[in-house]
Amino acid sequence: MLKRAPSKPPRPDPEERILAAAIELFAAEGYASVAVPEVAARAGVGLGTLYQRFPSKEALGNAVFRRCKRAWAAATLDIWPEGEPPETQFRLYWQRLCAFAEKHRDMALYNERNPIGHVYDAESLALREELDRRSEAVLRAWVKAGAVADLPFEVMAGLIHGSFQRILELSVPARQRRSLMDETGRAVWRALSKAD
Repeated sequence: MLKRAPSKPPRPDPEERILAAAIELFAAEGYASVAVPEVAARAGVGLGTLYQRFPSKEALGNAVFRRCKRAWAAATLDIWPEGEPPETQFRLYWQRLCAFAEKHRDMALYNERNPIGHVYDAESLALREELDRRSEAVLRAWVKAGAVADLPFEVMAGLIHGSFQRILELSVPARQRRSLMDETGRAVWRALSKAD
C-alpha cells in the first residue's frame, strides 16, 4: 500500500492574505506610506487579484479599518461588565485591551495610530460613530457615578489610549511590556479619577 505524503494545510483565502498584509504594513508604516503593489507582494497575490477584491487603495483602507475596529470591539466592548463599579470596568477594559494587543499586535498598533489617511466610506463612518458613541457612553457613566472627573470625551480617550499606544510602541521584551502596561493602567485610572 502506498503511503500518502502529508498534505499541507490549505493556504488562506487571497482576501484574508491581502487584509493581513495590509494591516501589517499600515500598522508599521502608515496608510499613506504604503503602495498597493507592496501589499500585493506581501500577500503573495498579483495586483489583479488584489484589485478584484478591493477596487482601490481607499477601499482596502476602509476594509482594514473595519476589520481592526470590529476585532477591537469584539475583544473589549462587546461583552461589557454592566453593573460592575467603574474602576472594575476600567480594569477589565484595560486587561482586555492588553490581551488584544498581545494576540493581535498589528491590529492594535493600527487602531492606535492616527490619522487613518483615507476618507471613510459610509460603512466605516457608521462604525466609527457607533464605537465612539458606545465608548463615550461608558465614560459618561463613570462621570455620572462620580468615579472620574468630568472631562471632555476626547481628553479621557486620549489619557487611556495615548498612554496605551506609548507603551505598545516600545521596543521592549514582552514581559517588560506587560509590566509597564500594568503600571500604566493603574496610573491612567488615578489620572482619570483624580483629575480636576
